[in-house]
Amino acid sequence: MRRLVLNLERCSGCRVCEAICSLNKEGEFNPVKSRIKVVRTVDELILYKTPVFCLQCEEPNCMAICPAGAISEADGGTKIVDERKCIGCKLCEIACPVGAITVNPEKHVAIKCNLCAETDDGPQCAKYCYRDALQIIDSEKTGAVLARAKAGKFLELERKGA
Repeated sequence: MRRLVLNLERCSGCRVCEAICSLNKEGEFNPVKSRIKVVRTVDELILYKTPVFCLQCEEPNCMAICPAGAISEADGGTKIVDERKCIGCKLCEIACPVGAITVNPEKHVAIKCNLCAETDDGPQCAKYCYRDALQIIDSEKTGAVLARAKAGKFLELERKGA
């Protein structure tokens, strides 16, 4: 299984990921129809921009709560939505711990990241992220990649303090 991973320090909040996703999935530049959302929050007069996307949970709440059985696991472990089965009830939207699922306002079906399963070259958001804030990696390496990044931060802080 592969996972999409975010390096928040590299993210500029440009929202190219949203635009590419909605163009790839819906044929138009419309952030409402994107499977990745850049959430903007302000804390103590500082603007934070955080991309939110499906984490491809091992035991997904969205799949467990779906009364129509519209969310399933595809080959390779990616969780996908079958639009023909989805009834648009929004229970998956409520159940998602990170807010990565929304309901398309026109089609009234759940939409979530499926790691661009239908393309040969993987998630388009990662492909077009010019700052490499989004990367696709094998799930077995996820912990090692994130740990290495955190270790690099600690070393940098230690050097500054020395």
